[in-house]
Amino acid sequence: MAIYHLRLKVVSRSLGRAPRPGGATRRSAIAAAAYRSGERLYDITQGRWFDFDKPDVVHTEILAPTGAPSWVFDRQTLHNQIERSERRADAQLLREVEVTCPRELSRDQQIDLVRNFVREHYVNRGMVADIAIHCPQAADGLEQPHAHVLLTLRRLDASSPTGFSSTKERDWNEREDVARLVAEARKRFNDTGLEVDKDALDAAEALRNVSIWRAAWSTHANQALEAAGSEARIDHRTLEAQGIFRAPQISLGIARHIEKAYEYVRARVTQWVSIKHRADIYAEVEHYKKRDPMKLTDFVMRLGDMAEEFAASFRKPAHDIPEVDLER
Repeated sequence: MAIYHLRLKVVSRSLGRAPRPGGATRRSAIAAAAYRSGERLYDITQGRWFDFDKPDVVHTEILAPTGAPSWVFDRQTLHNQIERSERRADAQLLREVEVTCPRELSRDQQIDLVRNFVREHYVNRGMVADIAIHCPQAADGLEQPHAHVLLTLRRLDASSPTGFSSTKERDWNEREDVARLVAEARKRFNDTGLEVDKDALDAAEALRNVSIWRAAWSTHANQALEAAGSEARIDHRTLEAQGIFRAPQISLGIARHIEKAYEYVRARVTQWVSIKHRADIYAEVEHYKKRDPMKLTDFVMRLGDMAEEFAASFRKPAHDIPEVDLER
């Protein structure tokens, strides 16, 4: 069945954690694009190639506003220019929109759906969009088609040496008047708790970009499903707003990979337990060596008995093995 999923996040240079020894010291627009597109791309700023094995990539393309220069449609050049346009060490580089495509649609229909949605709500506002559609295997064994859309945060500017405006387009994050309205409505509702103020907050929240985009994806997907002759539909609203009273399902995410790692984890834990027991024995031996040589001798004898008993448990004589009546 078709499911609703739209998630927004920002790709920034900041790692958000301490770098691992030998690992990346910062994030990169080129690395993000290489991972999502499955292409080998060169980062001029860092002087290194980024190449990821992504066999689940089934479609990539770049959409740009009318009149955009030709270099915008070259993925490597585009993202290197994005890097050049940002100077801060913790700069925000791209916005990513991730959406799940309905399984009920064919591959071409999924591509058209994503393309139309991105062009109407992002490209027509001046953003450049780098689209990659992935189709890995889902937890239920079927396909899990979804799209990653990387969006620029600056307008194209032919007069700039980087090809992008010297300032970010803040309205693509949130219009100032909408942000102010939401903040005031939230404060009022927090102060009063009245139902009328909750309705006012909901109305203000509906004006935010994220709310508009979430509702728009639902509309686009349902129109595509209807055109394809499918009765499936998706809904961006919460279960409560839909009048559905059940606990929401959680995303498995990394959990679906745990089964594959189980054997490795079990072996490592077994090894860790063995090492810990050995360390405890060594510690006890050192204690006896310092305190009482006679107890050390007794301890060594006990270890020998323990080893013999353990080995004997795997050497049961034949007469101890119960006979099986094959005629029964």
